[in-house]
Amino acid sequence: MHGFMIAADRSGAGKTTVTRALMLALKERGFSVCPFKCGPDYIDPMYHSAITGVPGHNLDTFFTDEDTTRKIFARDLEDAPETNRIAVAEGVMGLFDGVTGFLPEGSSYDMARVLHMPVILCINARGAAQTLLAVISGILNNDIQKLIKGIFLNQVSDGFAPVLSQKIEEAFAIPVVGHFPVTDEIKVGSRHLGLLKPDDFDEKKQDEALLRLVDKRINIDMIYKISEMPDADFMGSEAPSHKLKLASANDEAFDFFYRENEIMLQDLGADIVHFSLIHDSALPDDIDGLILPGGYPELYADELADNRSMTESVRDAYTNALPMLAECGGFMYLYRSIGGRGPLVNLFGEDCHNTGRNVRFGYLSCYDKAHYFVKEGHRIKGHEFHYYDMDHVGHDAIAEKPYSDRRRELGYVDIWSFLSFAHFYYPSCPEFARHFMEGVREHARRRSLQK
Repeated sequence: MHGFMIAADRSGAGKTTVTRALMLALKERGFSVCPFKCGPDYIDPMYHSAITGVPGHNLDTFFTDEDTTRKIFARDLEDAPETNRIAVAEGVMGLFDGVTGFLPEGSSYDMARVLHMPVILCINARGAAQTLLAVISGILNNDIQKLIKGIFLNQVSDGFAPVLSQKIEEAFAIPVVGHFPVTDEIKVGSRHLGLLKPDDFDEKKQDEALLRLVDKRINIDMIYKISEMPDADFMGSEAPSHKLKLASANDEAFDFFYRENEIMLQDLGADIVHFSLIHDSALPDDIDGLILPGGYPELYADELADNRSMTESVRDAYTNALPMLAECGGFMYLYRSIGGRGPLVNLFGEDCHNTGRNVRFGYLSCYDKAHYFVKEGHRIKGHEFHYYDMDHVGHDAIAEKPYSDRRRELGYVDIWSFLSFAHFYYPSCPEFARHFMEGVREHARRRSLQK
């Protein structure tokens, strides 16, 4: 099979732009691109999905061990047509930067090592020449597995790119597969939680600009040649024949949910139905479980508050013991208001206020004190990233920072529901998803007895 990763020496080198451009170019050439993101980011996979027409995927070697990571990769590949399939992964931060910044787990390089995936190193070449060769040399000296198979030069003029490419290829015998000139035409803006989402600007116009820039500046044939990697060991699974209807919010306010989480729930028998907390008047009929993912509810607090029939529907569902998972933005929706705008569901009579800073950031491991969802001695892994906070965020679970003795209470947990600021990656602890689906199954049984 074929696949490669775009990685860089640091954040801000242009990984996202280069990855989007290569995905577009491959798609134009008739390849079936299966997109991946290294790390827990939600927004980059949205760009990948918009370009490829295939759901964006997340892989992270902090979340899952080597064997599980390889199995998830193989399972995710099934989302893309097999004909002319090529996996394209976007790295995270600098190539070797993992948990704490210095450990390998969670790094782009660790993921490439686990998957035996070739790496194309994206280097911002603006304002550098001989020094750039020194930077590349240092990175190659740390490439113990010899995974770096190509170089992509970003922010370099068309006139200087051939000169720099020749020097690199002579020094390291590694091909330069393409370059981008200095331009503001393809810049993507940011907000407090990262890049703007694809729907927030004219993405089609940007894609057209990317294709113009990439034309005659990349060597697709060389990229394909160096992208050969071992075949993935497909572990296809058969979902139970009896499906359980599970509602998951998905609209402009709530769309941060891992594709891998959906796959795991589907394999456990979930028939996932998407709905909108903004535009629909009530929860879907005959559901036996509810997921409220993260997102940007603070940008749509007025619209959410105006939809009183939906907030009442969600409140009634929780009161009637419908199994529920809520993460970050979905958790905020369950409070009284966001920034004074409400009322919302009001399960917890407080306002979610903007602190003006990043309250919680980074990886965590978690378990609930009652061990309903996570068995004693086990952990589910995830991350937090939010500017909003409340006086009381729950005390039914414990969150631990990796490779640290820092721990704190969080979340509201009962036998079938887990509500907190944490974004969880279910494959890191399959028992979490299994327990939730047991609750969904039990709710379906009780509902059938009432008919």
